[in-house]
Amino acid sequence: MEQAYILTVDWCSKGKRGIFCDAEGNCFRKDNEAHTRDEMGNILGVFDLILAPKSELFTVEQVSKFTRWIPLAEYSHQFGIALEPQSV
Repeated sequence: MEQAYILTVDWCSKGKRGIFCDAEGNCFRKDNEAHTRDEMGNILGVFDLILAPKSELFTVEQVSKFTRWIPLAEYSHQFGIALEPQSV
């Protein structure tokens, strides 16, 4: 995979968009096309509105920079947002 669409979120639209993933760094990606609005809603559930989801194209190198994981209480700390360290 040279690049893929990754589900990103910005909790409460605070300007800190990151990759939505679990504690092991597993994210929601699609290889050939962006996630649809319905797909993002199915992944995020009722918290879709406060997370302002987007499906964005990333390279492996870009994804590797998202190393600071912040768990979300809304997902029982099982899922969270991976951010670039300087954006925290």
